[in-house]
Amino acid sequence: MSYEAILFDLDGVVVDTQLAVTTFWQQIAARYRCELTTEDLDRSVYGRRASETLEMLFAHLSGQQKDAILQELQAAEQQAVYQEVSGVGALLRALHAAQIPTALVTSAQHWKVETVLAQLGLAGLFAVQVSAEDMRRGKPDPEGYLRAAHLLKRPASSCIVFEDAPGGVQAARAAGALCIGVRPEALASPLLAVGARCVIPDFTMVTVQCSLPKVEQGAGALTLCVGTALHVPFVERTVLPKRTG
Repeated sequence: MSYEAILFDLDGVVVDTQLAVTTFWQQIAARYRCELTTEDLDRSVYGRRASETLEMLFAHLSGQQKDAILQELQAAEQQAVYQEVSGVGALLRALHAAQIPTALVTSAQHWKVETVLAQLGLAGLFAVQVSAEDMRRGKPDPEGYLRAAHLLKRPASSCIVFEDAPGGVQAARAAGALCIGVRPEALASPLLAVGARCVIPDFTMVTVQCSLPKVEQGAGALTLCVGTALHVPFVERTVLPKRTG
């Protein structure tokens, strides 16, 4: 199987925000005397738009209270110092140099996307960006990934998606893409349960290799190598077309 594009989630995949996200929502829960379980976080926080999290977990709050929480979240994210997930910057630069189409598909709003990419020095590396404002239905609905594939002019079935949340994996699989989870080994099971092909802890084990162009075809081959994957072995040599000229 040849794949033609690679799609990335933002939080937990490009930028390491899981601890910050978890801490924020646990603090909100404590403030309103609620308790959030690991299942609540996986189902209703990770990969979800903040407005959806509020409706799913804090439906009892008033509209004014929900608005205040959204403003508090935006202020915290605007002031945050972001750190990339290990290896993702090197991978994105290698894919960009090899002219492999990439897209960012996130439940975050556009202003956060721009803030994160600017801080990490990754601006301009994604051919397409799909953020919360571009989707009528958030993950686990496949709309975001289908939109990104359409904008890249590629079928979703020819895309590889990197995701860290169960809802994101479900969205990628519903779109018809192959999905690789990004999580520590101890937290891999929920992603495998909803269809991730394998789970890796970060991108340090993912490399890009380019072969010399074939004269008769005018194009070389690009190989995305995923090293020792957790739990489920992934096809180690996934060939993607490499554009030339």
